[in-house]
Amino acid sequence: MTRPPSPPRPPQGAYSVAELTQRVASLGAALEEARAEAEAGVPIDLAGLENSVARLCAEAEGMPRSEARALLGPLGNLVAALDPLAAALADQQAKREHSIAAALAGRDDPHTARQRAAAAYGRTGPGRTDELP
Repeated sequence: MTRPPSPPRPPQGAYSVAELTQRVASLGAALEEARAEAEAGVPIDLAGLENSVARLCAEAEGMPRSEARALLGPLGNLVAALDPLAAALADQQAKREHSIAAALAGRDDPHTARQRAAAAYGRTGPGRTDELP
């Protein structure tokens, strides 16, 4: 997942509700992209997520209460986006663990079976047994 560089942090309370809502939406889109990548088996990097959320929360806390209330819905949506991401990451990890366990136990999994078939039938170059004298 590619994240744009974070803008310099302005003093607390310097963002408007519209700007913070946009930042929350951008972070939500990044979480959705990370979920899709995790479901596809792509390793993802969530470095900086905690800091991004902490900055958003600090900005919201620094706003007048009447303005900050407008962020409850978008921030709630952001929290809700974490559950599918966590599920995708757990599934990705379980698949990796299953694949490793299968390889260690000598069971076939699609990757090692394919590699063995390629070695048996498609090997070219040095090491071919049909080239022995």
